[in-house]
Amino acid sequence: MRNYCTFSIEPRPSEKVYVGSSAGIDARYLLRAVRILNFILRFGLSFLFCALWISGVQATPTEVTNVRIGVHGEKTRIVLDTNEKFSYRVFLLSNPYRVVIDLPKISWRAPFQRLKKPRGAIANYRFGLFRPGNSRVVVDVTGPVKVVRHAFLAGRGKNPSRFFLDLKPVDAETFEQFKNDVIAQNWNIGKTPDSIPRVVSKARDRKDDRKIIMIDPGHGGVDPGAIGPRGTFEKRVTLRVAKSVKHALEASGRYIVRLTRDRDVYLPLRDRFRKAESVGAELFISLHADTIKNRRIRGASVYTLSEKASDSEAEALALKENRSDVIAGVDLTKQSDTVASVLIDLRQRHTMDQSAHFARFMVDNLAKDIRLLRNTHRFAGFAVLKSPDVPSVLVELGYLSNRDDEKMLRTKVFRKRVSKAILRAVDKYFARLKRISKS
Repeated sequence: MRNYCTFSIEPRPSEKVYVGSSAGIDARYLLRAVRILNFILRFGLSFLFCALWISGVQATPTEVTNVRIGVHGEKTRIVLDTNEKFSYRVFLLSNPYRVVIDLPKISWRAPFQRLKKPRGAIANYRFGLFRPGNSRVVVDVTGPVKVVRHAFLAGRGKNPSRFFLDLKPVDAETFEQFKNDVIAQNWNIGKTPDSIPRVVSKARDRKDDRKIIMIDPGHGGVDPGAIGPRGTFEKRVTLRVAKSVKHALEASGRYIVRLTRDRDVYLPLRDRFRKAESVGAELFISLHADTIKNRRIRGASVYTLSEKASDSEAEALALKENRSDVIAGVDLTKQSDTVASVLIDLRQRHTMDQSAHFARFMVDNLAKDIRLLRNTHRFAGFAVLKSPDVPSVLVELGYLSNRDDEKMLRTKVFRKRVSKAILRAVDKYFARLKRISKS
């Protein structure tokens, strides 16, 4: 059998090798040099492949393979099964009561399951990427608690390595005593700014008259958003649709499109509209796909900002969406009232009018391709639409609580239809502005 994995550049021993036209050299001397070269090549390549293989093994990411909750008397334990030890930081938050576990970037292999009812002191939990290099577990608790024990146990036999945290209910007064305590074990993840700074967009080439559009895929990372009956995550639906819309707008050659996030990472509400402001965006489109108690309701809708909600459903939706920072374990006491307040200043009045015009174009064009709710254009105090300078709309693509909508939202056909409709709406919006500027 031929060995196709070996190679040789050796001349046959009987051959003489000639350099130039007249100088002959005994092939034995050249043969010896060639053999040395072959040795270096073969063993050098073997060493290189081994080194690459070893580095690949060492680069195996830290994984969390399961999350378990157990109740032991008055204590409630949450356990993270993992393949190796990691650093961590734990702190408490109030209003509402939460326990936050910060970790390095983790590969989450654990199945995600929302609790149907509380287990001991734990009402629910969620996990995901909080910011680059920093994963987070947020534990909703039924009331004030304190951490009574935390440890990392090495794996034995079939039992994996695991980190655990024991929680014990306390009264509100006791909680206040422990609230500012931070438990840290080898924690060295550098602190990043709470939000992106306000910056002025760099001037573009004057010849480039393309409009800048900011697309905002709702939720992300540790904030999954709504979850459908089949396990469809809102954060994944919105990101896929956002990328499709970006492609459609850019393919027209008329727009520069930016995404507030292009991967599964959490982003604070105020950073979303500030990103739009920082790049000089002329439109902001936030994409969502909610759930509702009545599972028969389906269809898309478009929302704009208002001090007073158009109806009780719109008000409830705004309150729900505005809790995104709470879901992600953010301490809202350190934030200004910019996001929390829904009061409208005079500077926003013009922006709100432009948002309403764009919303009408959105409704008209979405209606040509997808199913809509009745009274499609609604309004409420959505924090993500608070930019005073950038016309903004929030598009609810459908309801994940409805099985038909959930199935539709996962399809490429739906993403293409929505993308084409949004492109037409954006075109008509800027065409209107152009007509007004000439009049």
